[in-house]
Amino acid sequence: MVGLIEGLLGVVLVLVILWALHRLSVIGKATLTLWRTPVDTGVQFEDGQQIALEGQVVVDEPARVAERLFDPTDRPVGAYIWHAWTPDTGRNIYDFDKDELRGGQNTFASGIEVGQVGITTDGHQLNINFNWFHDTYGPDTLSELDVGTPMSYAKLPTFMTRYLSDSIYISLESAIGECGINRLRDVLNIHNSDVSAEEFNIEARGITAGQQLFIIGELEESSGVYSLRGTDQTPLLISDTGREGLIKQLRWRALKYVLALVGAVGLFVLFVL
Repeated sequence: MVGLIEGLLGVVLVLVILWALHRLSVIGKATLTLWRTPVDTGVQFEDGQQIALEGQVVVDEPARVAERLFDPTDRPVGAYIWHAWTPDTGRNIYDFDKDELRGGQNTFASGIEVGQVGITTDGHQLNINFNWFHDTYGPDTLSELDVGTPMSYAKLPTFMTRYLSDSIYISLESAIGECGINRLRDVLNIHNSDVSAEEFNIEARGITAGQQLFIIGELEESSGVYSLRGTDQTPLLISDTGREGLIKQLRWRALKYVLALVGAVGLFVLFVL
């Protein structure tokens, strides 16, 4: 029995080690992209060019149901990253933004809703193509989100999940919205009419018209119109806290995963080897 327990513990620790190494490799890729791509201050654009830009957001078409998640009196939201969660009873986490403790959350789905959004810099408008996030994360969509089925709230361990809302490539802090299920009953697939707002919530972080956005991507030209996209060689990095804010986030996450890696390796050596 002791050998079985040690074996199971070893498997879990190996998975945690592999998860931490993978996350650190993603941070390394994002950091390398930041390091080798200085902010472009010129106006010469070429198809396939890797570029870093900072400009003002332009929203030509708001993202779907953004007005229900965000304050409708604020500026239009062209795209937003969302995650669906249920309360984690008995667990509290510290909210550094609000400087307070709040109830824990169990995320069970995450995705992105996009309208038509771009940025302007030096008099040029470039659209933002978010398809790379779909290819990389395979995110959920609100219209296909099932709520009220036995599997609705199924949650895998953290090291086995890959939610877009936890993406290392995105740092959105300026526009944060949320709502309960009652405001999205006509959008979601609700299988149990008794599901309440206390059992299910959605939080979103948006890209709004007029805000300053820092973005790294590859230029794509089509009929004289340029877009910024992500590729295997150039990940799409987006931040409303500027280049420095994104670097700060990468450092913080790198520290977290290094600590997880060291802890898992230490436990593996102590209890398994």
